[in-house]
Amino acid sequence: MPTDGPRGASHKPPIFILGCQRSGTSLLRRILDSHSGIACPPESAFLVQLARVYEVKRALQGLLDMGFAEVQVLERMGAFAASFFEDYARSKGKPRWADKTPHYVSCAETIDLMLQGRVQYLGIVRHGLDVARSLCDFDWGVLQPYLEGGVEKPLAALRFWRDQNAKLLDFEGRARERFLMLRYEDLTERPEEVLRAAFDFLDEPWEPAVLDFNAAPHDRGFEDPKITRHDRIVASSGAHREWPRELQERLRAEGKDMLERFGYA
Repeated sequence: MPTDGPRGASHKPPIFILGCQRSGTSLLRRILDSHSGIACPPESAFLVQLARVYEVKRALQGLLDMGFAEVQVLERMGAFAASFFEDYARSKGKPRWADKTPHYVSCAETIDLMLQGRVQYLGIVRHGLDVARSLCDFDWGVLQPYLEGGVEKPLAALRFWRDQNAKLLDFEGRARERFLMLRYEDLTERPEEVLRAAFDFLDEPWEPAVLDFNAAPHDRGFEDPKITRHDRIVASSGAHREWPRELQERLRAEGKDMLERFGYA
């Protein structure tokens, strides 16, 4: 990996993008990575396993029995994790790092403890039926537990969306002023307005180049394979209307509370 130094060490906290799969996290990742001050790699994923060292009682107990306090375990885990991202940002000549891995929704509280709460979060949510429609084509195995008992895939996908966003809302309540929630539809329909507010929240200067996110070089990794199709932000909503009306209504009834919570009534 190159070792070019950043423009200057950043005093600003790292950024995590949180959201259910197929909600626009890959788009938001490339937008952040297009900014001159932020390096956001493809999905890192490894923090899920690192978090389990703290979350699995038997794993943590082994370290406690060695004489380490919980706070020491978390501190060392955080330093270990951050070192990879800091080196990555340095290699890109940028002072600040970010990460997007949808699976981190399930361990966000532990990640926050590891990094001592010195983190900012961008959450992103998308219409549940559009997410379910997309997950029927790309689910990467995440729906398997929801398919047990012969549950049809669209219903399983909607339930997964509902559960992931319940976790997202719960964590938003914990992170409070360090968390900004975005709607995919707002981002794609009014990109400059929404992104100006997002970069203001992150205390980063506005750069119009982020609207042409694919004009900047990005490292390839695990992300939405469709993300390379457009150079600019394109509105893409309503695919669920291809489904039969009866199926749409059943899914709306299943996700009613969460759909209403995000203004998708």
